[in-house]
Amino acid sequence: MFTCTAFGTVGSWSDPEDPIAVYNPDGPPVPPPLLTAQEKQWTREGRRRRGLGTVRLVALTGDGRVTCAPDAPAIEAMLAGLRERQYAVLQRLSDHDEGDCYLQVLLSEDAVYEVEQRAGTTGECQRTRSASWAEVCDVVLRWVVDQSSR
Repeated sequence: MFTCTAFGTVGSWSDPEDPIAVYNPDGPPVPPPLLTAQEKQWTREGRRRRGLGTVRLVALTGDGRVTCAPDAPAIEAMLAGLRERQYAVLQRLSDHDEGDCYLQVLLSEDAVYEVEQRAGTTGECQRTRSASWAEVCDVVLRWVVDQSSR
């Protein structure tokens, strides 16, 4: 059973009066999941077999698309295409012992971009907010250049 109010309630099939979950359809946005170690390996091997060379960086979007080695115009288009409460994630395809290194961008409800950078095994995290699309593009593109040089 499904009842929609400001918060939705999902009831049990056996007893509609016994809710099993309460959710907020306008709850926090969920970023796309990072690639697993296995998915990273498949990506590397697939590109090697096709003769495309190594890939150090992938872009992940909320709609499930993965772009290998995105260039500046692709990243700018991805950021320009964000709608309210959507994420874009850039992930460096690091080795398993390096930990996950990624940058994610959210366009929040108040039309402010939130940028989070996480670096490797240290778990070091930096967060910034900006209303300027150009400033966010600059931060993201500088991060990409930095990650590509590693």
